[in-house]
Amino acid sequence: MADTGERTEQPTAKRLKEARDRGQVARSQDLSVAISSLALTLALVNLGPGIAGQMATRLIAGINRIGDHPLQPISTGELTQAILADGRAALLSVGPLLFIAALVGVLGTIGQTGWVFATESLKLNWEKLSPAQGVQRLKPSQGGIEFLKAFLAVSALCAITWKIVDGQLHDGGLVARMAPADAARYGWESIRRLLWQGALAMMALGVGDYLLQRWRTTESLKMTRQEVKDEARASEGSPEIKARVRLIQRQMVRRRMLKAVKTATVVVTNPTHFAVALHYDRASMAAPVVVAKGADHMAQRIKAIARDAGVPMVENVPLAQALYKGAEVGDVIPGALFGAVAEVLAYLVRIRQLVL
Repeated sequence: MADTGERTEQPTAKRLKEARDRGQVARSQDLSVAISSLALTLALVNLGPGIAGQMATRLIAGINRIGDHPLQPISTGELTQAILADGRAALLSVGPLLFIAALVGVLGTIGQTGWVFATESLKLNWEKLSPAQGVQRLKPSQGGIEFLKAFLAVSALCAITWKIVDGQLHDGGLVARMAPADAARYGWESIRRLLWQGALAMMALGVGDYLLQRWRTTESLKMTRQEVKDEARASEGSPEIKARVRLIQRQMVRRRMLKAVKTATVVVTNPTHFAVALHYDRASMAAPVVVAKGADHMAQRIKAIARDAGVPMVENVPLAQALYKGAEVGDVIPGALFGAVAEVLAYLVRIRQLVL
């Protein structure tokens, strides 16, 4: 009983597809955030100095405007206009960075799961809105894992920050003697290192979280042996349905076979039990082919169709039995029967010559 109740079997392709249709796929929000952070870091490293220069230029220009008329009061409208102008400029400068981060985050999510549009997730589920149900779904082990992930992320960022700040403290005297431009470059280099190392640490944690989510998803979709058997039985169909399909297939084969009797060259018969229809074209075929065969009732139907179609019939008990047992429909006659069949075909030729 334990073997059938435990979920030890890997999910089948059908179960995986159903889960995907429900939106139940491995997805790591941490990895998406890490990818966005890495893209934002890359953009800041390359575009940050230029953006900072533009914003500094506007700030200096604003200070200079105030310095030109230090005693002249500034109206509320002028102040608002200046703030809006600087805000628009800052937004235009920072906007591309935010757009890049958001776009890369979306692409990162699609890269994890592919394009998933689950209509079931759009349906209103009152259980998801219930705080009690939410607490029940949050297992103790899951809460512990989430706490561990947050602890590792904070610890990694704190360690990286402390390492860089500690280096800054040791170089404090050197920085104090630097020219302002050199000190600014030194500060930017420290910020750049902090961004890169922080983004890479988040990426490592994100990859680990994605692998964890994949494992969790697979575990949640595992099946019992009985479920695998039931699914296989359902996909293959019930015995009644399979029997019905086989019956229909046999009927189709029988109809094609009886239709081929009309084009046969000769039908070799045992008076009551067997009938085998052969087709032979001397110009295009190396040997005769069995196009239809039957026993008892089917033999009588073959003979009736041959009679209506004007196909000659030759009674030869041993040959009819040998052909019926030794060849299937569509097969070339056995080599051991070439001589006997050749005599039958020669007999037909002589009959036609006598008629002509």
